[in-house]
Amino acid sequence: MRLFFALEVPADLALGIADWRARALPLAGREVPAANFHITLAFIGELAEAALDTLCREVDAQIAARPAAAGQLQLDQVGYWPRPGIFWLGPQTWPDTLGGLAHKLGGLGARHGSERRRDRFQPHVTLFRHCTTPPPAPTELPQFALPYREFLLMESRQGRHGVRYAPVAGWSLGDPL
Repeated sequence: MRLFFALEVPADLALGIADWRARALPLAGREVPAANFHITLAFIGELAEAALDTLCREVDAQIAARPAAAGQLQLDQVGYWPRPGIFWLGPQTWPDTLGGLAHKLGGLGARHGSERRRDRFQPHVTLFRHCTTPPPAPTELPQFALPYREFLLMESRQGRHGVRYAPVAGWSLGDPL
């Protein structure tokens, strides 16, 4: 199983982002389908199905020891990473608690064989993949609010029609600070 932890983008918000992308941005690479919009907190990578229960119990223990708070992100900026050619939408600022949660989950991923992220955590929704040059600035600035009250363990499944993400498990977050 190819797994990652993520914040889900609700369907209505995903459609709003896709509409904005179509209006405000030229085609810059391969469009990510709205159904696949999410914010990755930590990548786990390949995990044997037999190890899934262990991973979920470890997350339970982490959340019980240090509960993370629910919150809201203002998706109000775009960015471009030349390697791996990603054009994204994300917040200019985010709660320290979200960064802390991503760090904790990344540590669990490292214990299960994934490589620990060395770069700074930047919450983002990938809009385009395989961009070879930086896209121009959007013709309309993004302004989207993404409330989050839970995070999910997602499986990446390759199919005939591309990649699909399916939830495997989920955890509620505490009251906003």
